[in-house]
Amino acid sequence: MRQRRAFTLIELLVVIAIIAVLIALLLPAVQAAREAARRAQCVNNLKQLGLGLQNYHDVNGSFPIGAQNGNYCGNPNGCPRRTWASSMLQFIEQTALYNATNFSQPFYVTANTTVYMTQVNVYNCPSDPGSVNVEPGGDSGYNRDKGSYLVNWGNASYQQDIGNTTMTTPVVPGALITAVQYQVAPFTFSRSYGINQILDGTSNTLSFSETINPASNGNSPDHRGDIYNDDYNCPGFETYTPPNSTIPDYMNGYCIYPYQNNPPCVTTGPSYFNAARSFHSGGVNGAMLDGSVRFFKNTININTWRALSTAKAGEVISADQY
Repeated sequence: MRQRRAFTLIELLVVIAIIAVLIALLLPAVQAAREAARRAQCVNNLKQLGLGLQNYHDVNGSFPIGAQNGNYCGNPNGCPRRTWASSMLQFIEQTALYNATNFSQPFYVTANTTVYMTQVNVYNCPSDPGSVNVEPGGDSGYNRDKGSYLVNWGNASYQQDIGNTTMTTPVVPGALITAVQYQVAPFTFSRSYGINQILDGTSNTLSFSETINPASNGNSPDHRGDIYNDDYNCPGFETYTPPNSTIPDYMNGYCIYPYQNNPPCVTTGPSYFNAARSFHSGGVNGAMLDGSVRFFKNTININTWRALSTAKAGEVISADQY
């Protein structure tokens, strides 16, 4: 009877090496497929937010305010601090959370903690792991959920529209960009705009884009992605710098950098702004006021990027410019 021949050690090592090479070749494809799925979900979230904006407009005759607080709401007695993220809940299938919100109180009080600690999937991009983090309460002492999407706050700085005035953002030291004049954004403090006031056209004006939620160091919060908070760098993004800019975001405190993979920021002034950012390769997703969603490359011309954030500047933007 003929004896069966077993594998030699060399043959076994060769087989193991071949399997290892195949796995090494397969892993990037698997990771790319997963990121494609995450990016598709991110696009779908933005479509849901865009649809929610349209529904909000149908009911209220305008888009929601960007934010309000006690100092800039036009009421001498002050207004409870809140943002668009609270107003939108009813229109993104979160009616229970909307009804549970005490709009007569600011976002950080105990009465609203349960609502704002609840994770809302449509506010979270799966490519942004920090979006499911809880923002440490900081000076308020109360925690709240974070989000991956910010509203379009315009082409200049966070304070650009406070007190019905316009301002020129100063040149950033070392940046290859110049000062710009504010040209009205669809979202701002204590003021809402309707479609008839978006003179540049809803298909040419951004509504939302993405942010990267910084990792917390366990001590102090980083305000980027703190979507329920009306404070600096929280509810909106500015197009003063391009997507995923290497130029640091200018923060009024609450900046955790350098730390892990957090995007760059500095605590300086007198103007404050933060760029649209994402973990998607090459750019960021953005929704337009007409509800459409597009991908904007990091290399987009800075003037085109700024023009997409203005509502009344009258720029002519060709579809092949981005």
